[in-house]
Amino acid sequence: MTIQFKLAPIRLTRARVRRAIRDRVSTTKDAMTNASTNAERPPRATTAVVVMGDFGHSPRMQYHALSLADDADRDVVVVSTRGTTPIREIVEHERVRRVEVTTGEWSMTANWPTALALIARAAAQCAHLLYALLTMRPRPREVLIQNPPCIPTFFACGLACSLRGMRMVIDWHNLGYTLFGLKHGRASRATKFCEWYERTLGAYWPAKHMCVTNAMRDFLREELGIEDAVVVKDKAADRFRDAAAVAEGPRAFWTRERPAAALRASPVARENDVCDRFLKGTHACMTKNKPRFVVSSTSWTPDEDFDVLLDAAVEYDERSRRHKETDVAKYPDLVVIITGKGPQREMYERKMNELTLERVAFRTVWLHPDDYPGALANAHVGVCLHTSSSGLDLPMKVLDMFGASLPVLAARYDVVRELVSEGVDGVLFGSYLELADALVKLCHGHRLVLQGLKFGAAERGKETWRENWRATAAPLFASTHQSMYE
Repeated sequence: MTIQFKLAPIRLTRARVRRAIRDRVSTTKDAMTNASTNAERPPRATTAVVVMGDFGHSPRMQYHALSLADDADRDVVVVSTRGTTPIREIVEHERVRRVEVTTGEWSMTANWPTALALIARAAAQCAHLLYALLTMRPRPREVLIQNPPCIPTFFACGLACSLRGMRMVIDWHNLGYTLFGLKHGRASRATKFCEWYERTLGAYWPAKHMCVTNAMRDFLREELGIEDAVVVKDKAADRFRDAAAVAEGPRAFWTRERPAAALRASPVARENDVCDRFLKGTHACMTKNKPRFVVSSTSWTPDEDFDVLLDAAVEYDERSRRHKETDVAKYPDLVVIITGKGPQREMYERKMNELTLERVAFRTVWLHPDDYPGALANAHVGVCLHTSSSGLDLPMKVLDMFGASLPVLAARYDVVRELVSEGVDGVLFGSYLELADALVKLCHGHRLVLQGLKFGAAERGKETWRENWRATAAPLFASTHQSMYE
């Protein structure tokens, strides 16, 4: 009995040892299997998105970044200058990070001759951008470039891609030299150099190309010899459709804390004007003459002539005052809200403050990215004054308006017909008188025409960016371990 009592614990200990060995072997096999699987799975590739400007002011490039992270399974590094805050999806995305490069603008260059300041700016940006791309870890598989600007991106990115074996993808939004010519003169030597530079380097480096319109694709093929450019048309993001689905009307939206603060801070806000009375609830004829809200978004650049909108507002105001007693409903008061930042904003704000209008009120605002879709969804009509310096690009803002089910009054030029179907989702105008006529027609009390255009805009807004990107742009970023330089 004593022997049996002593041997029992020994047999139990041996059983435990055998089980421990089996568990250890099993764990080791699992670890080896997982290691083998991880070794076979390639690491996630990185794409650098280069925007030599305000990334937060470039919705198309922000959508590219999101699509690369979510649909192409990339880590994304955005290389841009300091600027406005991007949309919330970008800020919060775990696979998207940002690297800032210099703007090349310093106080010491403010009094330099224009040509010398431009050269210094280009040299500083080129050096900083080249350094960022050459030292970036891990090495990007592709570098996606926004054009314009082409200086210094075409040279710096092309050189970096050659040295590091990275692929280059150029997204042609417009032509840089035509934008440069608006400010410095189309016939100037500097513009001529920019044109030579863009045409030469745009086709020199081995690269994939995408563009925004069929007209741009044809230009690249016929003028630069680029045969394989893919048209990736702009589409509205889902957040605009989401805003349209919960739209409550102008009063509900613009009395919220952030939008209301933006209206109050506007440099053209006036006490007791149409907008002020409406938001306070003291506007006369709130039923028959309820103000119509008109929204326009702009970068305040020379390719958008806002004098047309100001003159149309003056014309509308004069007509409205003449018919005030006889037909109140035909000429409802207007609140024109213009969003955006840019070089010509202060000039046009001075012009607005010089106007004496009774039935039209202006507000210039900069909205939080989360509020912009709501501003569109809770308006009655949108206005786009973009005319394109090259005649080859289209305004992204119109797609945003369609996404928010907002019909558009758009300035007429050839390529805009690729975007706006007149009488279906918008109206085209060529002068301030035509714009004033369109405002009268669409803001009429019965609004039957406006409702029809709103339906057409909503149909266009069903086309999503993500679906279009997967079908057109995604093949340019197809996974491969081969560089186009190898």
